[in-house]
Amino acid sequence: MISGCKVTTHDLRPPVRGGDPIWDGTLPFDLPKVEVDVSDAACAAGWNACREAHTALRIGGLWPNGWPSRLWCVELPDDAIERGDKLRGRTLQIVTEVTDVREAVARLSEPFGGFADKMIDEQMAWRLALSRPAASNDQIEDGLRVALRSRSLDWTLRRFPSAWDAWDTWDTWDARDARAAWAVWDARDARAAWAVRAVWDARDARAARAARDAWAVWDARDARAAWDARAALTWHYAARKGWIGGSADKYTVGIRDAYAHGLAIALPTGPNELGWAPVDNAGWR
Repeated sequence: MISGCKVTTHDLRPPVRGGDPIWDGTLPFDLPKVEVDVSDAACAAGWNACREAHTALRIGGLWPNGWPSRLWCVELPDDAIERGDKLRGRTLQIVTEVTDVREAVARLSEPFGGFADKMIDEQMAWRLALSRPAASNDQIEDGLRVALRSRSLDWTLRRFPSAWDAWDTWDTWDARDARAAWAVWDARDARAAWAVRAVWDARDARAARAARDAWAVWDARDARAAWDARAALTWHYAARKGWIGGSADKYTVGIRDAYAHGLAIALPTGPNELGWAPVDNAGWR
């Protein structure tokens, strides 16, 4: 047998392609036999895994759907093939879950150099917050008010019955300046947003490119919560490197606490208005 690691979403779905849950979560579990594509393609038919945990997290992401991903130790048959950084087999046994991913996150964070320890702490704190360990609408609103003050925004809060209602209002209200004020990456022509996006053009270009590669684990398909985490972490590192001015925690304070207390989504939904919805009635679990 060949040992490896595999990442799923929090609800056991493929982290990149999405779809139905892979299995019901019982351990150990033998996945059914499938046909294997033996071509040189890096990603093709068959059960896929990686030899090392940090590689699996780099591909699957730390929060691919706005919730912390899950890391599993797996076993593949001896005839499994290896293409690039992936293993591919006709079957796969899911053996056990790795509940402490800090060591793997540390490997992913090596490109951050002298700021690696701080960035590890920040990523682990976001993973905890996005697991929504508590539930308090009052604490969510307190956190959002702190986040608005950090951004120097005198906005009101509006609670929506569901995340989908908030999304619909956001989609129909096109105000680029408001979106840029809330999350720096939301405006392609905002100076602050451009500064963060263009860090790999800085004088320290080699370190910047390495950091950009490490940031890939912060991406998500379409989860707004993950966007907030990515914006906060990107700003945090860029500020610590001196690429942009301002507090490194500008996009972290308040909003991370709000997620830790059950926030599903927060986004501009009207003039000087921040809409939000909790996970308990958002239908995202």
